This record gives sequence, C-alpha cells and structure tokens, in this order.
Amino acid sequence: MKAAAVIVIIVLVAAVYFMKNEESIIPMQNSIDENAGVLQSGRESLEIHSFTPEMITSSEVPMIIVIGEDYCQPCLRMKPDLEKLHKEHEDVSVRYLDLGENRDAAAYFPLRVTPTIAIYEAGGTPFSPGEDSALPYILYSDKNTGEHVMTIHEGYLSLSELEALIGELTDD
Repeated sequence: MKAAAVIVIIVLVAAVYFMKNEESIIPMQNSIDENAGVLQSGRESLEIHSFTPEMITSSEVPMIIVIGEDYCQPCLRMKPDLEKLHKEHEDVSVRYLDLGENRDAAAYFPLRVTPTIAIYEAGGTPFSPGEDSALPYILYSDKNTGEHVMTIHEGYLSLSELEALIGELTDD
C-alpha cells in the first residue's frame, strides 16, 4: 500500500513538472524551427512533395531530379549522397522525387526503372551531354518534331558519378 502511494506521488510530481516546463519547451522548439527556416530560406528542400513541370522550366540553375520509390534499395542508397550534393552545390538544384508522394509524375517522365535521373539545364532545357561523356544517357525526342525534350540516366549512380554529372552539367 505504501509503495503504491509513493508511486502515485512520484507520477503526480512528474506530471506537474512537465506541465510547468512544457511552456518553456514549446518556445525553444519554435525558435529551432524558425532558425532552420532561415537557414533554408531561398533553397528548396531535397524532397519534392508536390511535382509540377513548372518546377523544371522555372529553375534558374541546372537541375538533377532523381526519381525513386521508398522501397527501391538503390534509391535509398543514393539519398545520403544526394543530401550531400544538395547542400554543397548551390549552382545546381539536386532534388529527389518519390513516386509514392508524386503519382502524377509517373506520367511526365519515361520510367522503366528506379532510380531514373532526369537532367536539365537552367530554364528546363534538356541537358545535352558531350560525346566524351563517361555516363550513359537516353535522349528523348518529340516524335512529331524531333525536338530533344528530355535527357535521362537509368539506374544507380555513385557519389563520384553524380559529381561527374554535375561537372558535365556545369562545365567544371
């Protein structure tokens, strides 16, 4: 009986403590959230949560979009490298598009495998790789006009391959 009374008192004291300190915890979390927003202001996140084709055509820098799925092991292996490149390169927009969150995007991109990597110059112009490119690309053209409309790489790329792609894209 005494043990139960002691436990009840401890629980009550803990509840009062947390209720009193909750007010000081919430402003601290809001401050952290605001500071995180300031650090990222002007930069889009790595993850694309609501894809539209205008994201590509309105980009002022070259863009690499890795299209994957949450169960795709090569996609998941690439994500830490994409995070690193996203943070390091302000001259290229490195983005990740999860098909589970963006089902409509599957109709926009020619997808046969995941990951599929779409590469664009600034303003949405399809990337035109040089003949000496080390990576294999698929260049898609409009069947009516023959105009080059999209450049794709299918499959996993290592960090060094992604860096080489960025070098090609930015002519570094």
